[in-house]
Amino acid sequence: MTEQMRWLAIVLTSVVVVLSVTACSSAKASKCEEAFTAAATSVSGVASAEWDCNFSFGGGWVRSQVVVEAATKAEAIAVMEAVLRAIAAAPDLKDSWSTPQEYANQNRTVVVAANALGFGAVPTVGQVRAHYGITPR
Repeated sequence: MTEQMRWLAIVLTSVVVVLSVTACSSAKASKCEEAFTAAATSVSGVASAEWDCNFSFGGGWVRSQVVVEAATKAEAIAVMEAVLRAIAAAPDLKDSWSTPQEYANQNRTVVVAANALGFGAVPTVGQVRAHYGITPR
């Protein structure tokens, strides 16, 4: 095999590997986004919910925006707790994935976070499951 052929083989192999990883990451991200959205929007009091999951090259993130129908912090906290319980019960969500950082009403006059429920920081799905003793079905 000539030197040029060897380099061409290496480049083509690298492209195939990158495309394979990207395709798997994309499918995993879609499943993540769909599962989180389904769990959150199943809760009464959620006006909208959007997720952006990215798992490229072994790292990644889970970002979200949950808009609640709440006029008071107490109402928003009740909806947030219901959303977290729904997320914990969702079998397609991985324990290591992050839950929303905050929950706000449409005009952002009411904004709450999971620390109102006793979490020290933004909890993972696994931490929420442990906190509420929920095992997904």
